[in-house]
Amino acid sequence: MRARFAASIAVVALTPACATSAQSTGAPALRGPAPVILSQTIAPADWGVADPALIRFGRVAVVSAAEGQRLNVRRLSPTAPPVQPLGTHSATPAFAGNNLIVADFAQSNRTALGGYFSTFSRAPSHGTATVQGTSDGRRALTLTCQRQEAGFCGLWIQLYDFDRPPAERRYLDARPFSTLSFWIRGGKGGERVLLKLADAEWERSEDALALGEVAAFLPTGRIDTAWQQAVIPMTRLPARINPGSLALLVFEALTTPPGTSTVHLGPAAFSIAPGRLPSLPEPQPASEPTAVAHKATWVWTTRDLLADSAHSTRLIEFLSGQGIDRVFLQLPGVPDRQSLPGELAVDAAAMAPLIARFTSHGIKVYALDGFARYALPEYHAGVLKTIDHVVQYNRTVGAGERFIGVRYDIEPYILPAFHGPGRDSLIHGLLDITARSAERARAGNLLYGADIPFWYDAPNDVTGEPVTAVYRGARKLLSEHVIELVDDVSIMDYRTTGYGADGTIRHAGAELAYAAGQNKTVFIGLETFDLPDEELFEFRGEPNRGLPAIRPARSMIVFSAAGDSARVFYVGEPTEADTADFAAVGEWFTGRGMSFKHLLWWPVTRRVEVPAAKITFARHDARRLRSVMEETARAFGSSPAFGGFAIHSAESYRALVDKRSHPPAR
Repeated sequence: MRARFAASIAVVALTPACATSAQSTGAPALRGPAPVILSQTIAPADWGVADPALIRFGRVAVVSAAEGQRLNVRRLSPTAPPVQPLGTHSATPAFAGNNLIVADFAQSNRTALGGYFSTFSRAPSHGTATVQGTSDGRRALTLTCQRQEAGFCGLWIQLYDFDRPPAERRYLDARPFSTLSFWIRGGKGGERVLLKLADAEWERSEDALALGEVAAFLPTGRIDTAWQQAVIPMTRLPARINPGSLALLVFEALTTPPGTSTVHLGPAAFSIAPGRLPSLPEPQPASEPTAVAHKATWVWTTRDLLADSAHSTRLIEFLSGQGIDRVFLQLPGVPDRQSLPGELAVDAAAMAPLIARFTSHGIKVYALDGFARYALPEYHAGVLKTIDHVVQYNRTVGAGERFIGVRYDIEPYILPAFHGPGRDSLIHGLLDITARSAERARAGNLLYGADIPFWYDAPNDVTGEPVTAVYRGARKLLSEHVIELVDDVSIMDYRTTGYGADGTIRHAGAELAYAAGQNKTVFIGLETFDLPDEELFEFRGEPNRGLPAIRPARSMIVFSAAGDSARVFYVGEPTEADTADFAAVGEWFTGRGMSFKHLLWWPVTRRVEVPAAKITFARHDARRLRSVMEETARAFGSSPAFGGFAIHSAESYRALVDKRSHPPAR
């Protein structure tokens, strides 16, 4: 279901940059229609692989930035992760009365069976789904699709507990029921939506079977602006669907002609008797926005603020006007006063007036720094020395010119070793410097904060295992270790939806719950910096040696090794116009001095689109950002750990708010 319903897949064509590169080297250009060929030079040993011929699993990303496409190797391993076993169990959960209401997202972010919802799309079509109030005062699951001639868009709802390990999942046994029903209304009326179902086997194959257009199951024969209840007899299920192990309920937009369509979905239920179906819930009174204790932001452009007082004034006034009361301010350092790797000195004469201006606008300031390599032991002394500099600075300036804390953004997972045999060492280094830094900061009357990704407590997308570590004699989730060590954390919860399987609420829920028990504060981090779209390509198994004579139907990952380094190539899949002749691609490699017999290649086994629009609000607008903040605050407002939001970053946040118009999400 992830490839068909969660991933947007697009064929990539040869870019002008690639064509220019081929011609400028004097090597022959590709004949006829050509795939993308992108490359990156790496050291396989960084991933713990001595010889590329020993690679058995890998992941690369094709990053589509404004300046063109580039290749980024994300993971290499000498062992292929096992395919996660999937459960074959099913059950009919206990329920009262005639109806098992499986999904009522107006009441919860999860189904009654423990599942979630999420959109699926293929570019250039795209969509969003959220829970919101409708014009009649009822809260509903709302799907909005911008459908183009190409691609598709829709929504799936899980009928099993998604948080259980795959082997332990229990699918819905719907054989006791006679009908499936749900409430629906259109935004304008006349919307076309295809209803599909997937059982456990169809979900494994990442597909679903159609039951028909929703309109066929409505009393009026069309989706209208008034609520109607769609009723589907279980006898309408296709013969190839097993009603004893249902996995997904799927809605796919069929907007014709292409354009934007919106539908609202009310409670979905399976019922024993067809005559006593769930009624439409009553309207709910509008709720007041949840109060948020703090709004914070990262400022990485300190040198610019110090160099231009007018610019700093505009930014500080903007942040104050947006209710920002915490700033994580990058230390610019003083090169001639620092000698250790990772050490940053503080120029009191420059920093004190700037901090005073933040303070005068009600904004408290953390001293900020961040670098992936700070997890390495050789940087620890410099990090601690930086904290000493901040403490000493605070002792020499007035109250309104002081930092209230120190904050570090250390992301060791950026380093290749994190995905190889060096992971345990890097994690231990991260926890060690975090613990020592927090102790040093508190001794100087400073708070200590850290930034962590939302997935430190989540099952790994390859192995299915969460990130755990033994530290100070206890094995815990990495997120739990960090939360225990610091005073507050910012969870880089970089998603542009609040509800659903891939929303901010689900991703931060466990951290909030753990932090509450530790009496710690959590900021929910949201992204506004513009990021590139990416496509992830996985490959596994033993390599093929030498390029094939006939071009494979799928994309390829090719390695050419020389000494301690290797060049990694992504060769895009053929288009319909391509011929079976693969000689031209071979000429491309041999024209660069690479012998066929020394090339290793794998066919791509999995391909997933990661659009920037799901990560950053730069592809949306400030209204969308405010909406997600309200949804997230409503979910976490009662948690004693919820400290508010942290927006990354100040300059891009200002650009987002200042936009007078915005293009559609790409």
